[in-house]
Amino acid sequence: MNKKDQSFQSHHNFLLDDDFIEWRLFRTKDSENYWTDFRLKNPHLEKLIQEAIAQFDAIKINRYLFSESEKKEIYRDVLHNINKHKRRRLFLKMGTAAAVLIITVLSILFITQTRNSAGADMPIKNEMIVGNTLPEEDIYLITGNKKIELTQNSHIGLTKEGKATITDSTNSRKELLLAKTEMNSLFVPYGKRTNLTLSDGTKVWLNSGTQLDFPSEFRGKTREIHVDGEIYIDVVHNPSCPFIVHAQGTEVIVQGTSFNISAYRDDLKKTIVLVEGKVKIERGDKHIADLLPNEKIDITENNILKETVDVSEYISWKKGVLEFNSIPMAEILKRIGRYYNVQFENTADVKLNEQTFSGKLFLSNNLDSVMTSVSILSATNYQREKNKIHITKK
Repeated sequence: MNKKDQSFQSHHNFLLDDDFIEWRLFRTKDSENYWTDFRLKNPHLEKLIQEAIAQFDAIKINRYLFSESEKKEIYRDVLHNINKHKRRRLFLKMGTAAAVLIITVLSILFITQTRNSAGADMPIKNEMIVGNTLPEEDIYLITGNKKIELTQNSHIGLTKEGKATITDSTNSRKELLLAKTEMNSLFVPYGKRTNLTLSDGTKVWLNSGTQLDFPSEFRGKTREIHVDGEIYIDVVHNPSCPFIVHAQGTEVIVQGTSFNISAYRDDLKKTIVLVEGKVKIERGDKHIADLLPNEKIDITENNILKETVDVSEYISWKKGVLEFNSIPMAEILKRIGRYYNVQFENTADVKLNEQTFSGKLFLSNNLDSVMTSVSILSATNYQREKNKIHITKK
């Protein structure tokens, strides 16, 4: 832990800090020593720390306090779900990860809101949300008449000569020659993610359920790619050769910038969030808007909404974190479903969607751990029997 004191401008900053939550929750010797030292070095923050401690100790979830036994029960639930899918010798190695997860769970619960005033105090009907874990699919690259299967989190690096170097999670590398006269297609199924460096050095992160079409090398006066799904892209600056992202009838035109675009074919809206630089957005021949950093635009068939946002909520997925701000459970489950290749049914009509939630989920490799967090967040029960998931009222 090596924190900069300037990052703590109010007591809320401490309450959103994982190390602070771990300290107040588990009170280990190491954490006590760290925070004692931190307070001695930062006396100007003592008042904020005291306010954060007081508010943390008064956390109320569903109108009651977390007791020590309840903390341990949640912790045991998480460990139990991990243990169902890991051998005992691996379980011990998961201790730290599990601790981080439970810290995250309580962090979620602390910042979670159920703030729809029309339905905040209404009981959830005894309705069930059913999910099905779907068969696992491979990431694959199509170039010319070749189909190359890739492993999770493989990196594809292109050269200006049209070659590709594929590096997997074990740092094993292989080279292949891409077709020069055609677009290549990279398919990332639900439950998988990967990243790509294009021939000009532009970096692209592909979220689950995404198809990216790209050339082996850029030629001509523009650099153009096509996306169906969600990507985060860091475009190399080249004022003489604009970069164009085609996304389901919408074009994002840039020279050098970083932004996130979500344009799944089965979503009613396309969302573009700008992190750095400036982009121009068009539909057909019509100019829609220009975006500056920390601006977001939602595009639907009949409406365009532009607003200033905290970009971290929209780009955290590439770091394995799901952040959400006042969204219904159906939307949370849709995002989790894409990330883990799970299809949830009947989410739109359940009473649970009269509530909105805000929080943060660390998306571990274990679906059960994440769903346990979600069930705590939403005051529901979660059960999985083989490929079937059930979420019901407590």
